[in-house]
This record gives sequence, C-alpha cells and structure tokens, in this order.
Amino acid sequence: MSTSLTAPQRHWLSLIARWFSGPATRVALGLVALMVMLVLLVDLLVGGLIPNQTERARSERRLTLQVVAGQVVYQLQNQGPGQLPQLLAGAMQKHPEIRSAAVAIHDGRSIATAEHAGFWRLAPGATSTLENMRSTLSADGQPWGELQLSFAPVVPTGLLAWLRQPLVLSFVALAALGFAAFHLYLRRAMVYLDPSRVVPDRVRAALDTLTEGVLVLDTDEKVMLANRAFSAMAGDSTALTGHTIDRLQWLMDALQAHGGEAPWRLTLQTNQPQVGQNLRLSTPTGTLHTVMNCSPISDGGNDARGCLVTLSDVTELHERTERLREAMAELEASREEIRRKNEELVVLATRDPLTGCLNRRAFAAEATALIVAATIDGQTLCCVMCDIDHFKRVNDTYGHAGGDVVLQAAAKALGSGLRTGDLLARFGGEEFCILLAGTSLAQAREIAERLRADIEAHLGQALREHQGVRVTMSFGIEQLGVRKSDIDAVIDLADQALYYSKQNGRNRVTAYEDLPQQGA
Repeated sequence: MSTSLTAPQRHWLSLIARWFSGPATRVALGLVALMVMLVLLVDLLVGGLIPNQTERARSERRLTLQVVAGQVVYQLQNQGPGQLPQLLAGAMQKHPEIRSAAVAIHDGRSIATAEHAGFWRLAPGATSTLENMRSTLSADGQPWGELQLSFAPVVPTGLLAWLRQPLVLSFVALAALGFAAFHLYLRRAMVYLDPSRVVPDRVRAALDTLTEGVLVLDTDEKVMLANRAFSAMAGDSTALTGHTIDRLQWLMDALQAHGGEAPWRLTLQTNQPQVGQNLRLSTPTGTLHTVMNCSPISDGGNDARGCLVTLSDVTELHERTERLREAMAELEASREEIRRKNEELVVLATRDPLTGCLNRRAFAAEATALIVAATIDGQTLCCVMCDIDHFKRVNDTYGHAGGDVVLQAAAKALGSGLRTGDLLARFGGEEFCILLAGTSLAQAREIAERLRADIEAHLGQALREHQGVRVTMSFGIEQLGVRKSDIDAVIDLADQALYYSKQNGRNRVTAYEDLPQQGA
C-alpha cells in the first residue's frame, strides 16, 4: 500500500535534504572522514595509538588461567577433589568472560561445569586458542591432569555487540563531536568568505546595468550578490554580502509595517514568484517608494535553490502622482466653487433678492413652459394677483426695514400654501403673481381664500417688536383660456380683479368674472 506525503512533510523533508546538501554539512562530513582516516594511518605507521584488543585479551586470559590453575592445585592438595565444582563455579562468577571450566585427570576422570562440552573445541594435545585454553596440572613434578577454560569470543558477533565495543563507541563519539565542531566552525567561517565569487563576473556586470535594485539570495536567505543600484539605494551593502537579509533593518521595518511574511521567504518555500508589493522604505539614503518582486531560482525541479529580489524605485512616479492628485483636488475644488457661483448667479438672475420669489423675467420663462405642458395634458391654469393692503402705511409707520420684513413674511406665507408645481413671483413693490397648474377657477378661489385667511391671521406677527399689528392682502383671479389665452392678458385681467378687491374693502378674493361689467 502506497502512502502520499502531506505538504508539511514534504516541506520538512526538503529542509532536511537541503541541510544535508549544504556546503557546511558536506565539508564537515569530509573533515570527519579525513580525521578518522588520519587516526588509523598514524596507528598503522606508529603503532600503539589504538590498543590491540586481541593481544590484551590473550594476556589477561593466560593470567586468569594461571590463577585458576593454582587455586585448583591448592584445593586438590588440601581438601581433595570434592570441592572442585564449587571452585570452578566461583571462578566463572568472578571472571564473567569464562563460559565453562573443567578439570581432566589422566586416569579418565573429569570434573566440569555445565555445557563445557559445547564450548570446548580443542582436540587432545592441540595448542590453546583465544577462546579455549588449557593448563597442565602437576604434583611432585609429575603431570596428573589439566585445567580447561572456555572464554567468550573477543570479536563481537552482532551489530549491537559491535556498537557496544569501547573502541567503536570512542570512534562514534569522536566522529559526532568532530562533525558538530567542524559544522559550527564552517558555518561561522563561511560568513566571512566572499560568496559573490559564485556569481560570474559577466552576470554581475549585467545586473549592474539595471536601474532596479537586485539581491541574489541563497536558500538560507543569505545575500550572494547586491548590484550597483541596490548599493546606491541602501548606502553601503558590501557588509551585507554573506549575511542574511534580515540584517537590513530598514527593509524589515517596512515589511512589518506592511504586514505578512517576507515575500522572498514565500518564494523559497513555494517556488512561486511574489510580485507587486509596494513598500515605503526609510533607507540610509532617504525615504523611497518602491515595488518589490521576488522570483525563484530553480534547479529545474520543484525546489528553489535561491531567490532573485528586485526593488524598483518609483519615488519620482509617486511624487508626480501625488502632485497630480493635489492638482485634481484643487481642480475639483475650483469646479465646485464655479458651480456654486453659477448657482448664485442663477439665483441672482431668476430670484427677487429680498423675498426669494421668481422675478418677472424668470416667471415669464417658466410660465411659458408650464402653459405648454398644460396644453398638451389638457389641464387648466389659473392666475392669481395679490398685494399687501395699505403697504405705504406700513412703510410710513414701521420704516422701510419693517416693510421689508412684511414683504418677506408675505412671500413665505404664500409659498408655504402652494404646491410644488405652482409658480410664485414678485411683480414689483408689494404685488405678487401666482400661477396655479392643473387648477380650476373654483379650486383657485379656495386656495386664494385660504392664503388670505392665513395672512390675515399671522402676517402682522412678522413685526415682532410691535404687538397687535394687522396686515392683510387682496387677491384677484382669472382662468387661462376662458377669455384670454395669452399669459400677459390673463395677468392683466387678474390684476383688474385685484383692483376691484382693493376698491371694495380690501382683504378679499375676487375673480374677474365677478366684476360688475362681466355681469352686464
């Protein structure tokens, strides 16, 4: 059954492979191998540097054989053979390398420990070996038997036994410590080497012609090359070569302010380019606006062997953009001011400055459009002329300022009682003209009567400094198209009706058809 590795597992395996394939690791392994070979060579030439384990074991076992043989002779001479089994067992316990022991007497008797026959392999009369040793036992100068000892093998028979050997452990420890020391030293020493020499001069010359700042990073984020434009941008970048890029504190501060992980780190991890990152850099040479791009340097496979970092200086473009933005803002402000002035001019050209009502010229233009629309829709229009009663008396009593206040209040009262489509204009002095759209004569009477009553009740209150003042208005009405279809003629007829209202007591509403001559 096949299993697929997850993305994090592949990432860690890639990191481990890159670490073992790094120059410091490979050189450290080579130095460790060279050190071990030199130790073996010195031992071979000089001798004695590495102890001969076989000869040492042979000497020690011969001494053990002699000691046990002396103990056996003493036991036989003083206590007899009955205690020999205990003596042999005690010797095996005292010397763990002894696997079995036996005492063979020439008369055919033999006193041996368990499994001695399985470990003893010497034929009668054969010379002792490293694992099977014999010693002749004598009494009164006459041999009467021999002591046979079987020892454990000196050379290990398995991998685990080999690894437990002191000499092997010593070499493993020496190799591990040597690798750690060499690797640490090389990593620190390589910082002071000139990594730019790995970049050919023709490539360096080509990169120096670019106006963009260029950095070439290895997989450990160390700077292998900084072109001339980057040096001019960063001040002096020669001390950075061979060190990690995070030593550029001004660059790291800009990335931290921007947020997110360093783009070259993402490029090395994913083997994908990272482009278009805008950075505002406070470099030793000044503040720069740049665009950073990072591209992987691949080995032809799926792993990035380095990263090409470019910084494009767009400070001048940024400044031009800012100036253009400011100019556009000023232009927008100017356009808004012109629009406001135009609106003021339109108001000045179309509105009465005192009351805010339409002036006669603007009223004539809008009335023409309103009449055309009403004719098309088949609607009726009514014209209402009105003015303030005894306005000269108001001016004489309260001054022209009081008269202006009354005129403004009258215009406000008339405008608040009209609909959105109706027109209100000041025709001069205290006289106003109203054009009611889509209104019959009867409806115009009701509207005019409502306005008259409201003005009678409240217009005098405009003179706040004078209590109890009563100000009224008179109204005249005529419908467009009944007698006249011309707006000026209709206004004249409505003005005649207004004159009739003023001649007959004021503060009243009169339609042109109500005049006596109309009845006659």
